[in-house]
Amino acid sequence: MNFTGELSMSPHEEARNAQRKDVAMGAGLRQRGAHAITIEVLDLSITGFRAATHLTLEAGSDVWLKLPGLESLHARAVWQRGHLLGCEFVRPLHPAVLEMLVRAVSGR
Repeated sequence: MNFTGELSMSPHEEARNAQRKDVAMGAGLRQRGAHAITIEVLDLSITGFRAATHLTLEAGSDVWLKLPGLESLHARAVWQRGHLLGCEFVRPLHPAVLEMLVRAVSGR
């Protein structure tokens, strides 16, 4: 029996062009003109991140992510489902910076 067709992917998965790394790290997140709140970054790539937060954001909202040891990174909210938030960096992370963060979280 032969099957043909495609796997169904969400628009966000189809648009993803960088490998995600599981990180589970605390970070700060703030909107323009607001105080930072604490979030948990669940995965990170050079192009964006997924986080758990109680904050509700509209797609396209500007945010700044403060990761340990780095300056705040400008990003835009792309999607939100419940307490999970997906954001895209305005300027991609350098791959070496991503690897440094992953190593710091993993303790290697």
